[in-house]
Amino acid sequence: MDINFEEKRVLIIDAHAGMRSSMRGILSGFGVVHVEMANTANDAIRRLQTKPFDIIICDYFLGDGSDGQQLLEQLRHENLISLSTIFIMVTAESVYERVVSAVELAPDDYLIKPFSPEVLRSRLGRVMLKKLAFAPIYRLIAEDKLAEAIRACADLAQHNKKYLIDFLRLLAELYVAQGNFDEAQKIYQQVVGMRAVPWARMGLATMLHYKGRHLEAETLLNEVIEEAPEYMAAYDLLSKVCEAQEKNEQAQHVLERAAAASPYTLHRQKEMGQLAMRNNDLASAEEAFGRVVERGKTSFFRAADDYANLSRVQMERGKFNDALHTLRDARASFNNSPDVTFTTSIMESLIYKKTGDEDASIKALDTALEVQQAHALKLEDDLTLDLAKACFAHNKETEAKGLIDTLVCNNHDSAALIQKAKQLFESIGKGEEGSALVDGSVKAIIQINNQGVLKAQQGDLDGSVQLLTEAATKMPENIQIVLNAAQALLVHIDKRGWNENHMAAAQRYLEVARGKNASHPKLLAINQLAHEVARKYGVAA
Repeated sequence: MDINFEEKRVLIIDAHAGMRSSMRGILSGFGVVHVEMANTANDAIRRLQTKPFDIIICDYFLGDGSDGQQLLEQLRHENLISLSTIFIMVTAESVYERVVSAVELAPDDYLIKPFSPEVLRSRLGRVMLKKLAFAPIYRLIAEDKLAEAIRACADLAQHNKKYLIDFLRLLAELYVAQGNFDEAQKIYQQVVGMRAVPWARMGLATMLHYKGRHLEAETLLNEVIEEAPEYMAAYDLLSKVCEAQEKNEQAQHVLERAAAASPYTLHRQKEMGQLAMRNNDLASAEEAFGRVVERGKTSFFRAADDYANLSRVQMERGKFNDALHTLRDARASFNNSPDVTFTTSIMESLIYKKTGDEDASIKALDTALEVQQAHALKLEDDLTLDLAKACFAHNKETEAKGLIDTLVCNNHDSAALIQKAKQLFESIGKGEEGSALVDGSVKAIIQINNQGVLKAQQGDLDGSVQLLTEAATKMPENIQIVLNAAQALLVHIDKRGWNENHMAAAQRYLEVARGKNASHPKLLAINQLAHEVARKYGVAA
């Protein structure tokens, strides 16, 4: 294949200046003109946020507490690189087996050091041929033409046997994105029958989990982990499957095993800390959140909530000075931005209350409320409970109950949050009253849902739309309400005719739900309905 490298934009990511220069020299020998270089993951992310690259060549060891695999996962998660971008990982032979072992998000190819210019050119040519074969599907995906992408992928899987397994994997993922779990499951079963690749069995377990067949999924995932113990995504899913069965201690143990094998993945450490907190394993929670804060200091995706989590568990363990130090560290790290001032002030109010410094506690709470009102800041769930607790501690009962009611209304189907809300009332000696308030809020949401569904079943589509969209306006963070509103709007279009405003509102609701839980089974199913309705009227979804 004759490649015109002059047209390609290349990003080289390597911690060592000599290696970056050497790679640039090799590429210039191919005719590459447009080259940029980054020495850390954060530097690479900053560059990718400003411009796209055709080819990324990344060393596995980045020297800033992260590695190339973590960077690739971040780039995919944040949609900073397209499907057509070539990502090649460079690694030493001594760690190659560990690096390539059954990762879920694999790069397009690996290069083992040392390698010759001829090897690099050959690998690039091979990957470009593959990208060329997938290009029609990638274009349709980029244009959000999911149904057409599925048809194109299925057709190519029939006629291009060279990349059959790869086409089948993408086809299954497209069916999942469409919400068509049955078809996705058939493909995963087909690939498992052809060869026992971990990703296919993982996909099959995911379908079982989405369908509520958690025990079957658990059994299959345990088999995957036994055969491919470094397949980290299998641990993550197994933990969720255990949680769905209320096996919380087992879920925590699963994540601990994964974190021990892959200690630099911050989202896993954070989830492990949350699980440990729910299991009242405060020592493990502090250790996990401590790693998140420490390793997050060099991460582009660090967050103030990481510091709040650590200070919260330190406070619960009676380490008040450590908790306050963590909050001071947060203020310094984020230059006292409004959201950080808000977060740290809430935690400081609770800590000072526990140490008996009433004036400092009240002052911190007032600061939090003022900043929240001035900047209309969005509250994370745990922080909402913390703020409510601080309000209760200083006789702001109306504000506290309002916060909890909003939290419960937006998360009525979260058993863990409902339990936390009730425990908060119990901690202030109002357990019976709190349970009644929380249960009443949950009952009201369920009633609205049921009424909306009933109206639709009785043919009152206008009434169903009105009821559920009003509820979604009042409770914009409730994923069930938001999805039901989107479904009501789409059913109305399907039965009564095209309505541009209804489709726009449905898409907004789907985007909200996607932001809360992109893999929510009902979201995927309603997303499929949106595509079907749009296709029915000849409109792009």
